[in-house]
Parts: sequence; C-alpha cells; structure tokens
Amino acid sequence: MRFFQFRLILLVKRLRRRLRLAITTVPTAKDAVLIVQLLGIYALVATPLALMSGLTTVNFADLTWPQQGLVATRVLVFPAFIEEGIWRVLWLPHKTERVSDRQRWLMGLPTLALFVAMHPLNGITLYTAAAGTFSHPVFLCLTTLLGLFCMVSYWRSGSWWVPTMIHWAIVVAWLLMFSGYEQLHD
Repeated sequence: MRFFQFRLILLVKRLRRRLRLAITTVPTAKDAVLIVQLLGIYALVATPLALMSGLTTVNFADLTWPQQGLVATRVLVFPAFIEEGIWRVLWLPHKTERVSDRQRWLMGLPTLALFVAMHPLNGITLYTAAAGTFSHPVFLCLTTLLGLFCMVSYWRSGSWWVPTMIHWAIVVAWLLMFSGYEQLHD
C-alpha cells in the first residue's frame, strides 16, 4: 500500500511540475515562427482537403463582431487551453524531462489517438448536431494533423501557450470562416 501511495505522490508532483513549467514558459520568437509555419502547413493541407471532400464550405458565420469576439474568447478557453492542458501538458513529458525521442513518441501516439477519439465521442454526447462532422473521416484526419502539430509544438517549445495558439487559430478559422459554427449549431 505504501508503494502505491509513494508512486501516487510522485505522479502528482510530476504533473504539478509539468503544469507550472508549461504555463510559465514564455514563447520565444522562434516559437512564434513555428506557430506561423505549422498554421501555414495546416492551411495548405486542410483547406483543399476539407473543401474537396464536402466536409466544409467557405461560409462566414452570420454573427456580429461582438458575437464573433465571444466565440473566439470561448474557444481560447475551451477547447484550446483546456484540451492542450489535458492532452499535451499533463500527458506528455515537458522538454526539460530526460526522455528519449523514442519514449516521447511512445507516449505521444496513444495520447494523440485518444485526442482524436474524443471528438466523435463529443459528437455523440455534447454536440449531437455535429455528430456527423465529428465522425467524418476527413475531420478525423485533420484533427489528427492538428493534434500532431500541437504535440510537436509543445515538445519543441515547452510552453502551454504555443499549442494553445495553434489549436485556437484553427478552431476559430473553422467556426467563423468555414461553416463550423453552423455545423455545431444546426
């Protein structure tokens, strides 16, 4: 029993350290370049794929500027900040942890699979209007790419803010410019 308690205490300490390091690591100029690069690659891959597959259309959300600001703010908190905290910061080693690249990938790939699987589950439970979208094969491929980019950006930066900004920008673009808001609120 003591062994289990000891392991639990070590785990809690590790998670607290990861949270503290990730939230206090300020993104650098190099991280900003990484964000722009990954968003550019994502846009080049996702836009034609989503449009050609019929997953989405170019369709600006019929919302006022204040409503758009509220959507963008809400998305910053959830899903971007909270999901990145769960799927990257808590589950993946911080860049200061002594872990081989092989171990990072062995930890990262199952986490990525769970991140992707969570979306159809959300469609079944929380966003039933979006169940078709959240289980669409192209949506799942793009979610995988998003998760991969967020994972790599977290590993490289050590900052919670870098994958949060990537996640936020992609979801806001989808909601406000590519019919995502309508798909969730139909």
